[in-house]
Amino acid sequence: MSENDTKEEGEVTPEENEESPAESPAAEAVAPDEASGEKEFEFVEDPVFTVEAKGDCAYEVGVTIPVANEQKLAGEMFEELKHEAELPGFRKGRAPRKLIERKFSKAVRGDVELKLINAAFTKLIKEQELKPIGPPDIEGLEDDKDRKADEPLTVTFKFEVRPKVELGKYRGIEVERPVFKVNDHDVDEAIEDIRNRFAIYEALPDGAAADGDQVNISFKGTIDGEEFPGGTAQNYPYILGTKRFFPEFEEVLVGSAPGAALSCQVSFADDYSVERLRGKTADFAITVNEIKRRNAPELTDEFAQQLGHENVEDMRGKVVERMRESTESRSNQIAEARALNTIIENSTFEMSKSLIEDMANGYYEDSVDRLRKSHVPGSQIQAREEQLRAQAREDAVREIKEWAALTEIAEAEGIEVTDEDFEKEASVLSARSGASVEDVTQFLGQEEQRNRYEMRIMNAKTLARVISLATVADKEVEREELDAAEEDLDEHETKVTKT
Repeated sequence: MSENDTKEEGEVTPEENEESPAESPAAEAVAPDEASGEKEFEFVEDPVFTVEAKGDCAYEVGVTIPVANEQKLAGEMFEELKHEAELPGFRKGRAPRKLIERKFSKAVRGDVELKLINAAFTKLIKEQELKPIGPPDIEGLEDDKDRKADEPLTVTFKFEVRPKVELGKYRGIEVERPVFKVNDHDVDEAIEDIRNRFAIYEALPDGAAADGDQVNISFKGTIDGEEFPGGTAQNYPYILGTKRFFPEFEEVLVGSAPGAALSCQVSFADDYSVERLRGKTADFAITVNEIKRRNAPELTDEFAQQLGHENVEDMRGKVVERMRESTESRSNQIAEARALNTIIENSTFEMSKSLIEDMANGYYEDSVDRLRKSHVPGSQIQAREEQLRAQAREDAVREIKEWAALTEIAEAEGIEVTDEDFEKEASVLSARSGASVEDVTQFLGQEEQRNRYEMRIMNAKTLARVISLATVADKEVEREELDAAEEDLDEHETKVTKT
């Protein structure tokens, strides 16, 4: 981080952030003694570590724990048992020490080894400043049963640490922010949308049905002359062009008139969601009962006043103001994402293979689930498996890089999430959801939710810091350019920046 290590005059060196959000892609493992709340074991003789970095954030550490530590801990445990154990023929706390040692030696040895190994791992990650993403695999215990009493305990830790990043320049980077240029055409479209929201459907006695019309239909479907469940309905209202029904229905309904008697055939796919209809063809008889066409109110001062404006001119001014406010957020998000892209492109990363694969598998399963819920045939999903897995892996790598870069910047800049940040978040969520601030605060107080929102707030504060340090150039663009910029970022953007 050569370009970022230089402090500005008067700047305080930030303390390293010791924790990372639990929902981050590299949530750190809690050291055993910290997790249990037990007092950290003090070694009589320090264990010896042989640390070997294997690459891809993987470590292999040989551990030798001197015998004196085992003797000390075993003695403490036997002494505790001497006061607590109840053996036949002896009152509680009166059994001889040697008898207790013979009785419990195997169990004590196992407990001692486990405690020493946990204590050694805790000491290792503190001394070496390692941040594991899970508990270690421990090798060597299978040979321990033949170890003599005067021989040290030797094991090997194998584990992976959180992603590493050597940040490129993140202070003073150049970022172009697209700013929406509001023109009369955009305002006209926005006002047309408002008129359409207040439109009402009115019966169309004559004329042909077109996209956007509401057609009231009754239909009956048969397969080989027999009706089937779900194939019949009376007075069913359908909006043409929504494509929420069979496309064959849309084809015959467009251009129809009230009272028309229509027919069509619908062929169900071999993997259709309803098993009994798979591979079959249904004949539908359709009657058009009524056609309604949406009529929007005229744009008059009276209409504008009904919406709380003084007149049409005032209404147009408020629309422009709202459009600028709504697109400002989009412009800022695009600028932040572009800044993060630049930082990632100029940084070097080391990532755990297993972390990438675990996240990629999760993304793949999510993609398959979404496709199934969208009624995409299983055969099509299977045909796209290679593509879906490749995209899932790309998304996983991207998210890990985003998280690692933002975490490193947050630590370098001393950015923290405070109680005040959570209070602001609670107010925003309350206004958005309609729930009380007290209920939202209680919701955010739950451990899982607090971790998730802490990560979200941290990312937002870090990106805001990056932008505040950047050289930002605003460029006025048309709506199409703004939409295109947003779509381009969406192809690469993952959970970290979207939160």
